[in-house]
Amino acid sequence: MGDGENLQADRVSANFVKSSAANTGIDVTDLKSVDSTNSWCLRQCEAGKGLPFICFAQEQTSGRGRRGKQWFMAARSNIAMSVAWSFSAPNQSLQLLPLSIALAIAETLESLGLKQVQIKWPNDVYLQGVKIAGILIETQPVKNRQDDKQLAVVIGVGLNYDMSVFAPDILKKLPALTDVCEQVELQKIAVKPERDDIARSLQENVVAACQAYPYALKENLSKFRARYDYCKDKNVEIILDNKEVLSGVAQGLNDNAELLVLIEGEQRVFNSAEVSVKPVNVSLKTKGQS
Repeated sequence: MGDGENLQADRVSANFVKSSAANTGIDVTDLKSVDSTNSWCLRQCEAGKGLPFICFAQEQTSGRGRRGKQWFMAARSNIAMSVAWSFSAPNQSLQLLPLSIALAIAETLESLGLKQVQIKWPNDVYLQGVKIAGILIETQPVKNRQDDKQLAVVIGVGLNYDMSVFAPDILKKLPALTDVCEQVELQKIAVKPERDDIARSLQENVVAACQAYPYALKENLSKFRARYDYCKDKNVEIILDNKEVLSGVAQGLNDNAELLVLIEGEQRVFNSAEVSVKPVNVSLKTKGQS
């Protein structure tokens, strides 16, 4: 990338931060490069930075997902955003927060005219049957607060926008929004959506989800059950922390956002801290795509 392109990218980034801050009234930082937007936000919380605030990064060198997984992101390719928010604990249960944020991502994609947007419990967003975005939520006590019931909650969102810089073997596993847009007809827009426009809409929707939480919990559960449950009625594999693998049929979520799975005739309950859920037919479908 030449110097002219770098300067142009810097101007776009500066304009993005200015407009984002104006839209939300929240401090927005856009970093050229960082290890992880979540890690950066956690460090800022530890240093006593006032909540809420938002961080974007043009490049992540050590992006993180749930359960120690790595999130791939080359410079100026995908969307890496973290929102640091203050929640009251234990009065505001955070069990349904991943679902609320996933719905905000899903609605962002649908606003572009994209169809077949679903959520794979507990924190992945799927588009046209493949993972397009993930969520990582981390917490710590609010610094310099006498009220020890306040939690600083860092909500990390990673969305694959353009994965073209990666090798073909990685691309097969990590499809991107631009790839999907080339394969499906967009009814509401004539051109590929711009990364900054998606990031701005994503930010607004995630902030709105935080503001509405926990008042919208029942509504969000109803939305998820009616339209977005990717695993419902599918054969799934449950991998426990001790690596034991169980197989069954997903039965949806209970009111605590725990996964219900029918295993050998018995309905069992799993929460996000205990298991990873992998629909059996996801890998088969992905392999069959051209």
